[in-house]
Amino acid sequence: MRRGVRPVTRPRAWHALLLLPLAGIAVWLVVRGRAVRDDPAAVLAALRATAGPTLPDAGAAGATGRSEPSSYDRDTLYEYIDGAAEAYLSRGFERCVVATYTVAPAGTEALDITAEVYRFSAVGGATGQMDAERPAAAQPVGGVPGALSDSTTLLSVRGCDYLKLTSLGSGRDAGKALAGLAAAWHRVQP
Repeated sequence: MRRGVRPVTRPRAWHALLLLPLAGIAVWLVVRGRAVRDDPAAVLAALRATAGPTLPDAGAAGATGRSEPSSYDRDTLYEYIDGAAEAYLSRGFERCVVATYTVAPAGTEALDITAEVYRFSAVGGATGQMDAERPAAAQPVGGVPGALSDSTTLLSVRGCDYLKLTSLGSGRDAGKALAGLAAAWHRVQP
């Protein structure tokens, strides 16, 4: 035998014991891989719902522009609607987002529409606020589920979110612009 060279030995039982943790990890990975997972679409919908209310992009809403959205929570709502904040808070208001859209129907001058989406802790809060603010002349809006409008204001509820659109001008196409924006809002909600 040459000096410095060790003889080759055959694997022993304790060598096999060293492989057991690796085999255990492999079995655990296989079992975990076969477990039922949450539906990715349901997870995404839950994440969107917890993220807060949203407004559609200007293009998706058929508008030529949209201001940068402002957001308010329970502590800052008074900065936006000082006199009426208490009614919202008593119904379970959580947060809101506000933006102004510019809509220019063909052949008419541009129309600005303020869009407000309020998130409540329960559906009853959203519907209660909509009922409290319903204009006397409000009628159902075709093509927009649960929406009511008097052609200058449009109100709608989807789940715990309450949409309030207010036309900052008048014109014969204001009602159509409000309905188009509300329909776009319904499409982008979770």
